[in-house]
Amino acid sequence: MTTLSTVLKDILESRKFLVDQSGPFVNGRKEGVELHFFPYARHSPAALEEFQKAVPGLNGKVILAALVPLAESTLANIPSDVVIWDREAIEHEVGRTRIEAMVGEEDHGLIDDLYADDFPPVMKAENMEEDQEERIAPMQIGLQAVVELSAKTVSGFSHRLELIPHFLFSYNAPLYVGEGRIGSKEGILAVNALTNAVEPWEEIPATVTKLEQGYKRLEPVLDEEEASALVRVAVEKEHTHERDMVKENGQVTMTERVVVHPRLDQGSVKRMGMIYVPIWCVEGTKGVMIINASTGKVLSEDYFRDIC
Repeated sequence: MTTLSTVLKDILESRKFLVDQSGPFVNGRKEGVELHFFPYARHSPAALEEFQKAVPGLNGKVILAALVPLAESTLANIPSDVVIWDREAIEHEVGRTRIEAMVGEEDHGLIDDLYADDFPPVMKAENMEEDQEERIAPMQIGLQAVVELSAKTVSGFSHRLELIPHFLFSYNAPLYVGEGRIGSKEGILAVNALTNAVEPWEEIPATVTKLEQGYKRLEPVLDEEEASALVRVAVEKEHTHERDMVKENGQVTMTERVVVHPRLDQGSVKRMGMIYVPIWCVEGTKGVMIINASTGKVLSEDYFRDIC
């Protein structure tokens, strides 16, 4: 009969960790990274008490691998920096290791998320000049706060920080009715270089060149020229609208419905470079959550449907 400890050992060895066991803990070590799994195959208050006493003395990341559901009262007593794998997470990793062994290729697994933050971040893009550093929006919400927030919502067990590239542009667009200029609009637009989404920014934030928290930097899938074209389309759409215009002809006052449209050929779109926005990607047993780490705003929160 295969034990949970054996399963956890196989998962660690699939990523070439050196594995040993101390008491109930299955430990993995690789390149300065330490992972400590506590197998929890059946309900045992004594085992949980032993686990809670041992956690403060461990270096590295601690994972409670539970095949049985944990009560809310139990979860409340588990340290917030402990990662919890439930039965579904364990089954996911067992399946991954078997498929990888069959096809001979590695796929992204939950175990990869456990130690991705422990490696030093890569600070320069390959296509950057040697003396040019990345511009990163500073973080306002750190890992501990995200762990606490996600524990109350999606029961998060995986917390991954990713840097999303955004091209920034400022624009000044004269507004016309027909051939007559009636005003202008200006602003700042950011283009998500992964999704092509265009959104207004109130200002260009102060930036930093590095983060204390480890992260994965994602590369843009479009270039600045393509982003500029998206901005022009967005400005045209945002500032084209109908309005009532009052005209006086002698003693007669008339109201006419006219179309206001921007003329970027008479204005300007200026490139302001690229900024990486840190985003927390949280996977939990109840759902997934995306948080903008530079503002603390929850961008999305999706819950899994119960399977009957």
